[in-house]
Amino acid sequence: MIIGAINKVSVVRESDIAYVLTDGHEELFLHKKEALHPYLPGEEIEVFIYVDNIGRPTASTKTPFCSISHAGWLEVVSVSYELGVFVHYGLVKDALLSKDDLPLSLAQWPIIGDKLICILKEKKHHIFAKQIGRKSVRQYFQPSIIHEEGVFVDGWVSYLLLEGLIVFTLQGDEIFVHYNNTRKTYRIGEMVSVRILKRQESLEYMGSLIGQKETMLDVDSKRIIEYLQNHAGSMRFTDKSSPVDIQAAFRMSKGAFKRALGTLYKANLVELLDDSTILKS
Repeated sequence: MIIGAINKVSVVRESDIAYVLTDGHEELFLHKKEALHPYLPGEEIEVFIYVDNIGRPTASTKTPFCSISHAGWLEVVSVSYELGVFVHYGLVKDALLSKDDLPLSLAQWPIIGDKLICILKEKKHHIFAKQIGRKSVRQYFQPSIIHEEGVFVDGWVSYLLLEGLIVFTLQGDEIFVHYNNTRKTYRIGEMVSVRILKRQESLEYMGSLIGQKETMLDVDSKRIIEYLQNHAGSMRFTDKSSPVDIQAAFRMSKGAFKRALGTLYKANLVELLDDSTILKS
């Protein structure tokens, strides 16, 4: 039998709580609550084989979201900083995605509710989840929609690169976002709305995670946004700050600074407090 895959097996007998199945070499159980109908001895059925909590191969009639030969989108259901993250693949028992397969920075780990493209692997008679390589995604997903430039597309941050990050849609569209087109640090598995900048001949895309409002800002407003981004999203400067301090920090007059702050406030990009200005997330 192949753990982590659909197997064809035969019914051996019925017990009080389960059916005993065999692949001709080994026996395993299928709980009666998972039976699609009453089975007869000798009947051949197809089941997914996984490993239960005490290490026994167990059968299920449920179709998993992925297997050892097919990738799928799996949702993170719990996080253990000692082990990794657990993802739900459609069965009662969840699969562990090891911390060895996650970024070194915990800030870049997925959180509960995030989604990752995974495949199952069997190791030492147990099932684990593993993210597939970026270039392997097209083996399992075939995008059928062409996204035009300027539209916003929902996707999930799947890979972090030195020069940017890779977002994939549920259909398997690959979108590269350069770090210059981001305004915060992202984690893998995070859902984002990406604006398409350019479509490549390979049907891959370039995108931006900077909102449309922000791209339309004037030079002074962009300078303030950049300052906030470089100072953890907060600054002590307000419309009450002295002209000397504003000139020293932003190289602009107090009048220009107040107009730029007003633009950012109207665009709902900043929060104006009495003693500080906060960048909205």
